[in-house]
Amino acid sequence: MRTKVVLFLALCFALTCLTAQAQTVEKIFFHQLKVGEQPQSWEHRIDLPEEAAMQGRVFVARSLDLRMGKLVIERELFTPTFYYVKVRLPKHPEVPMAGSLKIELQIGDVISGKTPQAPNALALSPVGATLKPIFTWKTPARYAAISLYDMTEQKTVWERVSTTSGYIGFDEGWLKKDHRYRWAVKVSDANGRYSPEVAAGFKIEEQNGVVIAIPE
Repeated sequence: MRTKVVLFLALCFALTCLTAQAQTVEKIFFHQLKVGEQPQSWEHRIDLPEEAAMQGRVFVARSLDLRMGKLVIERELFTPTFYYVKVRLPKHPEVPMAGSLKIELQIGDVISGKTPQAPNALALSPVGATLKPIFTWKTPARYAAISLYDMTEQKTVWERVSTTSGYIGFDEGWLKKDHRYRWAVKVSDANGRYSPEVAAGFKIEEQNGVVIAIPE
């Protein structure tokens, strides 16, 4: 009988530990723009709860869910003690825009150091419009950070974090004819550790009255 009691107490202790290890912090950020308002970005930061910090625990994983609407993620930073994210509504002035982002941060004892392999097979999707392309890559990782650099104007013109593995569409404005571009992508899993970055280039030209993108 005593053995059964000890086993029961041990099981209860194990379940308590598992529950503690699975502790999460959840936040939902909602933003909207009215008709006529300009595109806008917002920055958010979520800090590790003081109680968890006192116990020597850290953020070990994050989950991002772009729920209803048109909200996009421009960039993020995941650390053991805080999570930073910059979101944006790339609004069309003639219609109202809104959207939300749900963030779940898991608290644990040790963050995984595993880093995914760099993505490959970077390409512009043939189904996307030339001046509003769809960027594609191959990877088993869910998340990706993408940037687009206008080599003609010598500046970064677009940044996004994708929550759909393998592709993202250019969602704000239009690319320019007779410009050269270089886009880069790196990927990550739930632990927020990003792979090495890889890049590809292309130029926009008009040939025989048709605007096309030419890989470089």
